[in-house]
Amino acid sequence: MNVTIRVAAESDAVPLATLSTQLGYPASSEVMRERLRYKPDPNRALFVAESGNEVVGCLEVAVMFAWETGEWAEIRGLVVLDSARSLGIGGKLVAHAKEWAHGRGHTKLRVRTNEVRTRTHEFYERLGFMKTKSQRVYDISLGV
Repeated sequence: MNVTIRVAAESDAVPLATLSTQLGYPASSEVMRERLRYKPDPNRALFVAESGNEVVGCLEVAVMFAWETGEWAEIRGLVVLDSARSLGIGGKLVAHAKEWAHGRGHTKLRVRTNEVRTRTHEFYERLGFMKTKSQRVYDISLGV
């Protein structure tokens, strides 16, 4: 499958809403269009994988910062259409994220994945990622 990786555009709102929903985060195309209009930030990027004229996957990568460890690059989300899985698209998106991070001087790329996504764990391990820790995430509603 011939795949091109490019920066997401507002015109990708419909397929990105589909991908977000497939990942478990339902979003309408209107909401996705709004998110794509969010102020540009040189420390993050949303890439899409396109085959022909169809968006078949996406990956968000961002520069993160913590006072105790400094900066690192992190994959914030990756999803490939169910119908396009196991064709190397996810690997191409990750390779693009690695280039993006390396081009900004980062020596490490991190990804976090839900404990229940065992296929995802295997995917990242095949690409050379190593598990470095487990953690729990807690949220609280602020009533806003």
